[in-house]
Amino acid sequence: MSKYNLKYLAVPLPEDIMKEKWSGHFDRARNLIERRLEGELTEAMRSRLELELVNLRHLEKCYIYTEAEALEQIRGRIPSFAVEELKELRLDNKVDFIYLDEEPRYLRSFCGTLFNVYPEFRKREAEALGENVVYEPDAVDELLENLSDGQDTSAHIHIRHQLNLEATGLEEGRKVRVHVPLPVQRQQIHNLQVLTVSPEPAALPSLDDGHPSAYFEGPAMKGQSYTVEYAFDHVTKYTDLSYGAMKGMEKEYAPVPAELHPFLEEQLPHIQFTPYLKELAKELVDKDGDMLKTARNIYDYITIKVMYRFTRDYAAIDNLSEYCAINQRGDCGIQALLFITLCRICGIPAQWQSGIDAKPGSIGQHDWAMFWLPSKGWLYSDLSYGGAAYRRGHMKRWEYFFGNADPYRIPINNQFQAELIPAKEFPREDPCDNQCGEAEYMDRGLYGNDWSCTYTEIDIHRI
Repeated sequence: MSKYNLKYLAVPLPEDIMKEKWSGHFDRARNLIERRLEGELTEAMRSRLELELVNLRHLEKCYIYTEAEALEQIRGRIPSFAVEELKELRLDNKVDFIYLDEEPRYLRSFCGTLFNVYPEFRKREAEALGENVVYEPDAVDELLENLSDGQDTSAHIHIRHQLNLEATGLEEGRKVRVHVPLPVQRQQIHNLQVLTVSPEPAALPSLDDGHPSAYFEGPAMKGQSYTVEYAFDHVTKYTDLSYGAMKGMEKEYAPVPAELHPFLEEQLPHIQFTPYLKELAKELVDKDGDMLKTARNIYDYITIKVMYRFTRDYAAIDNLSEYCAINQRGDCGIQALLFITLCRICGIPAQWQSGIDAKPGSIGQHDWAMFWLPSKGWLYSDLSYGGAAYRRGHMKRWEYFFGNADPYRIPINNQFQAELIPAKEFPREDPCDNQCGEAEYMDRGLYGNDWSCTYTEIDIHRI
């Protein structure tokens, strides 16, 4: 996949292409790109332009609602919502949009952001239905009761994950290549049982895979589901890094072992030590050099200042960590990447982890971060969950997600931007990690509505 090496997103686009892109003239932008690709270019610029063709496709599929359709979406939940209010939301940077063919187009998930992030929208919806907004405690709230430092927390998780080819992506009898995420036995995962892999896989993941997946290769068939079913125990140890506990702790500063130096480096384009991020890091680093306080400063900054926001595909954002810092918004993975990048700039080893959030009655994709301290080793930081807790005033929960990740999750990907094995021939649906799956024929990739994935809860309980 060197042709689609993401590091080349760090190369700026030529100005004329940028003008057409953000004016919403995608056809003109494509035409300019194709003209340049016909000529002599450096490897870096050719790769950047090829990536931009992929990015434009992602942008078009992400921003799908006209202004009238956006209003209809909101009015389906708040009938009294006015046109002027939508314009104010744009001015307040609460809805994500771009221009496409000289008209605003709204992000496909903009309505979900409004009702999941902003309490006033939930309240107005409840009032329209004659109901009250009530916070329902979940499995994590129960976990936090009477939790003590050093205590093990664990959950048993048994799910089924399926990837299905949809009608738009089905060409019966043609050879199709499919990757379905499948966890491997790692530090948090105990007693892993792979119960079903169907149809017969061409390959299963190894412990060294950054994005472990069951790999299938064979003729596409109507009604075929690519299925993995597994069960395991997720065990974590609670580390109390609350402000009260930190007061009595020794300062954390020591040379970082050589084997951890890769977790201090840039990884273009999304873990990039840009001038702005380096200036931000200067404001957050502890003046006495305490790594723990620095990490806490970074956590506090992101969870307090950055608003959770459903975003467009990662493939359509050139630098995720700087996007988060500049716009002060982002989803779980974007916030995690900002934390990782700022930690590395400040000399704290940090890395990515992602997979599936799996609480009783609720399963979905999720990303978080890990950071290293000399006396404690690798710890966790869940920025989006921490930020949500802070905004609800749940301080105990906010403190918990600095240093910890609850056991109601399935860690799958331990690396960011790792290669699938075997590598895909065409650009990935998600170039950053693999939580849902990937599929392609020998002459084209499958994207968007060509396939879907489902998670089925079989048994999730605390142990």
